[in-house]
Amino acid sequence: MACARLGAEVLRVGLAPGDRLYWGAGCGRYIAYRGPTERFGEALADLIRREDPTDLVMLGDGRKYHVNAVSAAKVAGGITPWVIEQGYLRPGLISVEPWGTGGRSAIPARFAATEGSRPDLPMPDPAPGSFLRYAGFDVAYHLVNVLLGPIFYPRYRHYALDSPWAEWRGWILKALRARARARQTDAALARIAAHAGPVFLVPLQLDTDFQIRDHGTGRPQEQDLAAIMASFAAHAPSDALLAIKEHPLDNGLRRWDRRAERLARAAGIGDRVAVFTGGRAEALYPALAGIVTINSTVGLSALLEGVPVKVLGRAVYDLSGLTARVGLDAFWTAPERPDPAEADRFRRFLRHDYHVPGAFDGPDARRGAEALARFIAGERPQ
Repeated sequence: MACARLGAEVLRVGLAPGDRLYWGAGCGRYIAYRGPTERFGEALADLIRREDPTDLVMLGDGRKYHVNAVSAAKVAGGITPWVIEQGYLRPGLISVEPWGTGGRSAIPARFAATEGSRPDLPMPDPAPGSFLRYAGFDVAYHLVNVLLGPIFYPRYRHYALDSPWAEWRGWILKALRARARARQTDAALARIAAHAGPVFLVPLQLDTDFQIRDHGTGRPQEQDLAAIMASFAAHAPSDALLAIKEHPLDNGLRRWDRRAERLARAAGIGDRVAVFTGGRAEALYPALAGIVTINSTVGLSALLEGVPVKVLGRAVYDLSGLTARVGLDAFWTAPERPDPAEADRFRRFLRHDYHVPGAFDGPDARRGAEALARFIAGERPQ
């Protein structure tokens, strides 16, 4: 509706019943696609030729439907795909990129070609969201897909690795373990605070996240974690501690606490690893000797605070002057700190060129929609 208020004609292509559920009558035209995933690009190309749109907006670019959509836009020409995501800089910001994110992003090349520094735009003070409200919207979206999808969209295929039923089961079981998880986190954080030697952090990511699936190392995250532990066992100082933090939105099905502890014992470092499932990674930055990540946004926030970061996958912030250039084995004993001036220049560049204030839910959702609409129209909301 924000685009419509700016005078734009809006057309929504829906892939599942949940898409229709959250598309009100005043939002614009709705077209249901009920064909197979592999034919979506062809169907969208026909739609582009027929409707002649100027912009294509999508949430993420890793799903097969979205990959096909970007390919169709390239073939058609004259249309710009805009990929929106949770901001690289968080909280309170949404990222907007043309053509692709992560390993497909133009950010590294554009930053390298940018001289000087962008204006220092303000970081918004985000309004607090509600996890229960967000969960309610998510349950409603997936429940209508489960119940009505086979009837009205029989060829739709969910992108996630876990079914909605499995996802909900994981969250319920995770809630039942809340007290035990809190005790585990408190014990791990106390151990980290009392540790006299260097502490390295590995922030785990979501297996279903396309930053891992498309832009990671090409291995399952468990294999990545095993490789990190093997390198730590062989090359880290004997007084170093390895902290493993579960992603806050992990559904609990994979029990990363148990997996990490098992991998640590197999690597012979069971007494040198602290695993925790809660807390905020940012609170640990002053105590850290470094962070090892596939491509988590934790790596970006950490290097902006001066923490050495080693990236194993592909990340928009994995740049000379920001992240460690040495290999993982050498990183444990020679973690390179980011250049403060270059880190600040990159932060300003990201904020100015690729972010708008807002959120996907809660009080900031309307603000985000309006800012996104203005951004796509050519403005730069601050």
